[in-house]
Amino acid sequence: MRAPAEPDTPSGADQRRSERRERGRWIVAVSAGEGVGFAIATALAVLTIGGGIDGPGRLALAVVGGAFEGTALALGQYLGMREGHPVAWRWIAATALAGAFAWALGMLPSTAGIDLGSPVALITIGVGGIVLLASIPVAQWLVLARPRTFRWVPVNAGAWAVSILWTFAPSPFIDERSPIPLIVALYVVAGILMAVTFASLTAGVARTMFFPRRDGSGQPSGARGSSTVRPDPSWP
Repeated sequence: MRAPAEPDTPSGADQRRSERRERGRWIVAVSAGEGVGFAIATALAVLTIGGGIDGPGRLALAVVGGAFEGTALALGQYLGMREGHPVAWRWIAATALAGAFAWALGMLPSTAGIDLGSPVALITIGVGGIVLLASIPVAQWLVLARPRTFRWVPVNAGAWAVSILWTFAPSPFIDERSPIPLIVALYVVAGILMAVTFASLTAGVARTMFFPRRDGSGQPSGARGSSTVRPDPSWP
């Protein structure tokens, strides 16, 4: 009489490795997309400084840069997903429009010459900051159009609130006399750090929404005895 066969299930170490691969896939793809997008947006912003472009022209280039950044970010996120992909063109278009809106909102105080010493202006800027941080997550959530996916909004908005702090890091090291190459280099480094921080902080929620849900054995749910992977209950 033969002993019962050992169940062909991966160990806990295998499951942890799989989870690390999933997180790594997301972090690399999103970091690359956001890093490239922010570099393009920064290059256009620096162009306005070097070319002496001000007022509406600077705002217009900021909007174009924001659209490029949103497009690159959306592509990186889409490539980082494994399952539950949203409709590609909707995801990219919504993120690009939200990115353009965010940059326009961020440039508005300096473009409009708002007096930052006014209490009303400070309140307005505070509310605008919240809208700016939520603009991309909300636009993407609307594209997802799935039940129980609203967690995407606060997690991503919080990640932006933390990661965007890197963009203030170059300020103490530059002024109006700083050479353009130095300005570009510092902001590219800040953009890379911002991208990696954002990707890392959103990897957890992305793994629950865009990767196969695993059962206690570490296998994708529904994989045992079937080639069909059952999606997370929050998926459609």
